[in-house]
Amino acid sequence: MQRTAIAHPEGFTFLSWSGVGVGVLEERLDGPLLKYFLSPRERVLLEETVLPQRHPEWLRGRHVCKQVVRELLGPECVARRVEVLPDPQGVPRLHGPEGMGPLDVSLSHARVLSVAAVTAHGRVGVDVEPVAPVEERLWHFFLSPGERARCEREPALALRLWVLKEALYKALRPPRPVPLRALVPEIEEGVLRLPPPFEREFAFTFHVMRHHLLAVVRS
Repeated sequence: MQRTAIAHPEGFTFLSWSGVGVGVLEERLDGPLLKYFLSPRERVLLEETVLPQRHPEWLRGRHVCKQVVRELLGPECVARRVEVLPDPQGVPRLHGPEGMGPLDVSLSHARVLSVAAVTAHGRVGVDVEPVAPVEERLWHFFLSPGERARCEREPALALRLWVLKEALYKALRPPRPVPLRALVPEIEEGVLRLPPPFEREFAFTFHVMRHHLLAVVRS
């Protein structure tokens, strides 16, 4: 990924890759983020449906998403006119003023980082996890038997597959829930292919930042 903007005062970094804008927001220690960037509907959603202990994470996710849209569309883009609202399945969706055009979004959080990926080209999924070994007792949740055998020989591969599959699931958005271990893509350089019943091809990339591993997947 290409880093095209960094060192914003609130700890925001903008990256770009293959038609996708990716924003990374570092948690600051100087108090909670202000709510000035929320639309009226987002304020109602926050106060009525989000648990108080999740408010900081929820706010950071919306904040970084709107920063990415601003980077993509220009400084005249007003944050309060861009909304991130859940669809009936609870998946975040971007809504903007007339003329903005359709944009797809994916959000992820891990410890001190909040990440948003936005694209006007197809669907996008993003995931971020700390760079640390994945305990073997968790492998069966997201690895197929063949993948577990590979990870026994290459333990570091487990983290890459976990992050990649989480991002893939968000980009795939199957009509019914599917276990991550059932997603067994054929992986080549920058491309992954899902066999039947999905029969889909996606582009993907990894990026390491602040001791975290990011995966971005785009259809």
